[in-house]
Amino acid sequence: MNQRPCGITALGLVYLILGVLSLLWSLIVFGFGGVSWLTGSLFGANVMASSGGANVWAGALGILAAIVQVAAGIGLLALRPWAWVLALIAVAVTVIQGIIGMFSGGLAAFCCGGFGVLLPIAILAYLLSPGIRATFRRGGAPPPVEVYLSTDTFPTTDPEPPPLRPPDP
Repeated sequence: MNQRPCGITALGLVYLILGVLSLLWSLIVFGFGGVSWLTGSLFGANVMASSGGANVWAGALGILAAIVQVAAGIGLLALRPWAWVLALIAVAVTVIQGIIGMFSGGLAAFCCGGFGVLLPIAILAYLLSPGIRATFRRGGAPPPVEVYLSTDTFPTTDPEPPPLRPPDP
C-alpha cells in the first residue's frame, strides 16, 4: 500500500482546519453584510447598503473558497490527483495575492508581504517536487491484492494450478 508522505498529511490537515475556520468567518461576513445591506436599503443609508452588499459578495466568495479548501484537504489525505491540482491552484493564487499585496503599500507592506509569501512558495515547491508529483500521479491506490483459492499450497509461478490429490483414507 502506498504510504502517504508526512508533508501531505500535514498539508491536508492544514487545509481542513483553515477551510473550516474560513467557512465560519465567511458565514459571519455574509450574515452581517446581508443585515447591513438590508438595513441600509430600508432606511436609505446608501453607504451602509453598498458596504453591506460588498460584504455579502466577499462572504459568498469566502464560502466558495472554504469549500474548495475542505475538499482539497480531504482529497490530499486520500491522495487523490484532483486534490493535488486544487492545492496547486490555491497555493499559486496565494502567492500571486501575496506578491500583489507586497506592492500595494509602503515599505512595511513590502517586508511583511515578502515574509508572508515565503511559506506559500515553499509549499508550492514541495507540491511540485518529483516525489510528491509521483505520489499523486499513481493516484495513491494500493496495489492489487492477489487472492489464492487453495490454502494448502503456496502460490507458484506456474500458470497451471497444482494437481488435485485424492483424499487420504
